[in-house]
Amino acid sequence: MDTTRFLLVRHGQTAWTVERRLQGQTDIPLDELGRRQAEALRPIVQEFAPDRVLASPARRATETAQILSGLRTTFDERLKEANLGSWEGLTPDEIGPVYSQWRAGHFDPPGAEPRVELVERVAAALQDESVPAGNVLVVTHGGVIRAALDALIGLKTENIVPVSPASLTVVEVTAGDLVQAKLQHYNLSPSSKNIQLQPEAR
Repeated sequence: MDTTRFLLVRHGQTAWTVERRLQGQTDIPLDELGRRQAEALRPIVQEFAPDRVLASPARRATETAQILSGLRTTFDERLKEANLGSWEGLTPDEIGPVYSQWRAGHFDPPGAEPRVELVERVAAALQDESVPAGNVLVVTHGGVIRAALDALIGLKTENIVPVSPASLTVVEVTAGDLVQAKLQHYNLSPSSKNIQLQPEAR
């Protein structure tokens, strides 16, 4: 059977990543380290020889995609980060104890996109792009990658460690059939003294 490999990349660091502010759908660009992170990840991504590129339309994702590949990028609204409602721009300390409940999948922020709807839209985007078979680079967000792992292999939020900025997760599926999916690599990133990853914030 023909197979498709999804090369799921989280965007590089932004100013809000450093401050641990929840970015959600707020359009924050990469900072200088974020661009360097993407440049350092590029050789790893190229080893998988992507033949097409998809990205969230958010600047931090489009900038990362441009650095990672010279191929034409298709932008898909379904790959945007979750809308985090009134929590966007806040830090975990500002949110308080319910932050950990949300991280475990037990709570949706006020005015936010329900988690189940995020998983559904991400699954629909991947289903559409699973054919034709090939290696599909998907440059997106931490929450979207978690949703993809939920949809593809049933890995729930509470079982997933953080997705690092400018990291690569690879899932192989049978083209046209997301049910048969295999996680090949998780959270790959360059090991370099010059690339220091910051605490996670989506």
